[in-house]
Formats: sequence, C-alpha cells, structure tokens
Amino acid sequence: MSSSHPNLKEDTRQSPVAILIILQRLFVMIIKSAWPVFVFYFINPQSKFEYFMTLIAIGAVAISTVGSLISYFTFYFRLEETELIMRSGFFNKTFRTIPFDRIQTISFTQNILHRIFNVVQLDLDTAGSSGNELAIKALSHTDANAIKSFILDRKKTLPSHQEENELLQKNEDALQPIILEKPEKTLLHLSVIDLLKIGVSQNHLRTVGIMIAFFLGLSQYADELLSKEKEEEIWLFLFGSAIIVAVLTVLLFVGAFFLSLFNTVLRYYDLRVLSSSGGYTITSGLVTKTEQSAQHQKIQLLEWRNNPIKRFFGISTLYLKQAASATLKKKSTLVVPGCYLPQIEAVRNSYFVDFNKEDFKEYTISPLVIGRIVLYLGVLPSLILGGLYFMKTWWAFLYLGWIPIVWFLANLYYEKWRYAISPKGVYLTKGFLGQRAAILRWYKVQSVKLKQSPFQRRKNLATLEFSTAGGNLTIPYIQLAHAKVLKNYVLYAVERSKEDWM
Repeated sequence: MSSSHPNLKEDTRQSPVAILIILQRLFVMIIKSAWPVFVFYFINPQSKFEYFMTLIAIGAVAISTVGSLISYFTFYFRLEETELIMRSGFFNKTFRTIPFDRIQTISFTQNILHRIFNVVQLDLDTAGSSGNELAIKALSHTDANAIKSFILDRKKTLPSHQEENELLQKNEDALQPIILEKPEKTLLHLSVIDLLKIGVSQNHLRTVGIMIAFFLGLSQYADELLSKEKEEEIWLFLFGSAIIVAVLTVLLFVGAFFLSLFNTVLRYYDLRVLSSSGGYTITSGLVTKTEQSAQHQKIQLLEWRNNPIKRFFGISTLYLKQAASATLKKKSTLVVPGCYLPQIEAVRNSYFVDFNKEDFKEYTISPLVIGRIVLYLGVLPSLILGGLYFMKTWWAFLYLGWIPIVWFLANLYYEKWRYAISPKGVYLTKGFLGQRAAILRWYKVQSVKLKQSPFQRRKNLATLEFSTAGGNLTIPYIQLAHAKVLKNYVLYAVERSKEDWM
C-alpha cells in the first residue's frame, strides 16, 4: 500500500472533511423539519418571537458544531481479513463488526462538499441490517477504492486459514486486490438528448401530486399569515372562475413537466454504466454524484419497463434487482432509466448466459382475468358512484361509460400477458398501455407459492409466485394442473442446481 494514505488494517479516522459533512446534514435536517416556521417568521417579522427564534438558531448551530466534532473524533474503522470493524461514541460506545460475506452492496456518494474537497462517502448495505446503512462519510478516493477492492476480493475467495496464510505470504500488502478483473468498458453513457427523452417520458402525474401536497401544506399556515377576509378573497379568486381553474391546471402540469425534467438532469446527469468481468458499476448525478455496483452473482432478477412515450423514443428503464434484506430491496435495486434494446440484451445475456429464445415455450394466462378486472374495476365502481347520484341527476348514467373503458384496458392487459418457460428460467411480458418484461433463472428462486382465490378454485385456476432474494415474480390465472407441474419442476430444478444463487 502506498505511503500516501494510512494503513487501513489499523484504527483509522475519516478525512477531516467529515466534520463539515456531518454539520451540513444536521443543518439540512433542521431546515427540512422547520422550514414552514422560518417562512412564517420571515413573512411576519413583527412577531415578538423573532428574538427567541434567533436564540434557538444560534443554539442549534452550536450544538450541531459540537456534535459533529464529537462524531468525527470518536469514529474509527479498520479492516481485518474477513470483516470490517467500526467503533464510535463518546459516552455510549458502539462497536460494529461487519463480516464481508454479510455485505450486499458497496457504493460511493459525492455531494457538493465531497466534490469540492475531492472525497467520497462509502456506503455499505448488509443482509441483516434493519434499513440503516453503514457509512464512512468522507474518504479519499484511494482509500475508498482500496476498501472496496479488498472487500470484494475477499468475498470472492473466502479461503481457508491455511490458504489465507499462503496468500498473505505471497502478498506483502494485504489490501492489494487478490483477483484482478478485466478492465471496465462503457456499456451506456447518457447524452443530453437521452436525458431530455427520459425527462419528457417521466411520470408527471406523480410530480403533480407532490406539488399539490406541497401547496396544501403551505395552506395550513394561511390563518397565521393572512386575515380571514384576505384568505377568503384568495380562494374565491383562485377557484371562482372556470377559466382561472383551467389556467392554473395548465400551469400546474407545465410546472410538473419542467420539475420532472430538472430532477432527471440532477439525478442522471453524466450517467455511465460500466461493465466488467465481475459485474456493473453505475455512476450519475450533477450535484450529488453516486456510484453503485452490482456483482453478477448478486443479481437475482432483471426487469425493464416502458410507457408509450418511452416506447416512441425506443428506450426502457432497466432494473437490476440484487440480493438484499426486505427493508433494503428497493434501495439495492440498480436503476438505469434510459436503456436501448442492445444494452438490455447485453445485460440479459450476462445474467442469463446461455439465453436462447428457441428454448422457451410461450403460454398465455386465462381469459377469465378479463371478467374479474371488469367486475372489480369497472362494474362495481360504476354502480356505487352511479347509485350515489342516481336520485339527484340523470348524469349518474354516465358512470356506466366507465365499464367499456375498463373492458378495453382489460383486453389489452390479457393480450400483453405472456410468459415463456425453459428448462433454465422464465421470461414474461405484461402491461396496459406500457410494457413490463422480466426474466428469472430458476436457481435464483428461494420459494414457490401456489395461491387460489375462491373464484380461482371454482375455475381450477391458480396464481404462482416465485420469491427470490431480490424480489418476487408472479404469474396469475393459469390452469391449476399446469401450475402444479411448474411448481414441482422449479423446486426440483432448484434442488439439483449446483450454481450458487449469490
């Protein structure tokens, strides 16, 4: 190991930049929690409480500064041969031992302060954690890469004690990589045009919901900020005219569009997917730069989705679902928002090495699913809503128009639902207006559930659910006899497989 950085096998502190990182996070947490109060007192400066708020702010800064200094000077970490040791705390000391084989993902994060001082945060997610990640908040690039390489190499080998001693005799520096990987190659690099395509095709309705929730939150302080008469005047002005309501609706959706586009640029700027013999590395971000890794053996399930706009642009969002605890499954999933078909096929072929379409036999689900969707999402809502207004106006009959719309969408759902079975895995596609596809190797399956609703029992149908360490895959409304045969075959394939699931 170079002399330019400390020996990580001894107790080591973070970079001093960690003091600023901790302080920054405390400030952000305070602002997120109390921003409505600050807005109120900024708009209403005559309040006598202003002096008291100033004292609170000074006290918060002082406590935060002292807390960040204590956190920095009492935190140490070191690397052993098979585990990472962390200790922290001043009055209540905490010791953490993290075996390498429990570490699921290792990723890097850089916010503005990290990038200014050229350091990174090292994040570790473990299989047994309760959702709180283990993080070393500020490290030099050299130290962070040394830790990552050492842990990943040890996880690959985990030799016996005798083999380990032999390896240590051959390597003067235990932190040098044991296994050398092939150089990484760029599988995908998002251009500015790609970012625009992704931003245009985002879920703008979700952004609209967030904006509405934000304005509703502000409206709770209207009583304190405005007189009752002015508040009534504002609401009457905003919602007293159909034209103004229409203009506000248009502005809301335009704002949501640009907000989604802005968020896309912030999150996915300069996104690169690097491929190596060991797996994939994804880096992205304009203000906060993140780096996430996925090892081939940890990837449990592949899924890709698109909507009509994405399909027009020829792109899909790719999800690499890794093995993780239940609380960390969403966080451990690597998302590539703008993949073209060649890149999806490249990742698919690395996950399903001997993938061949001719090995798969395609099946459809039962058409009875159409009737169930129409009943639950079409007929029942129409009858309930129509019944509520039937005695008041004949317009209640218009609710019945919802039934053919649901029938049309249910037919689309049925037509798009296809699943294909091979001796080594399953491939499925589904969707309404967009399309979702997924592929799963049988040896990744940890359990198989066969479920039946009362309706399915009457019609000799069943739903199969395949559970993996990275998520579940469900095939609904298939013939019961076929479901039983498939369940038994998958369990047999898992039992006889000699491949490691992770």
